[in-house]
Amino acid sequence: MSVRRVAASRIAWGAVLLAASRVAEQPEVAAVLRILAVRHFVQAAVGLTWPDSVAARWAWLADSAHSLSMTGLAAASTRWRRPAVVNAVVAAAWASASRAASK
Repeated sequence: MSVRRVAASRIAWGAVLLAASRVAEQPEVAAVLRILAVRHFVQAAVGLTWPDSVAARWAWLADSAHSLSMTGLAAASTRWRRPAVVNAVVAAAWASASRAASK
């Protein structure tokens, strides 16, 4: 998979997150979903505009950091454990796809 294909997939995922933010029952969940959507849109814009840039080639680090932070949240919070684990797995998948595309 190419950097541009991963970027195009990020746009779709960002749109899903944005749509989910509109039906979230808790304001803090809606805010987090919007922030994540924006991050994916920005990463997609970089990947589509400058696919050979250092930023595009190393974008997987942002996903890895996000996965790691969600793993920490899952360990620390029983309230947020389930969504944090799901988010950690999804972020790890994005990291894997981005890393594979950057080679």
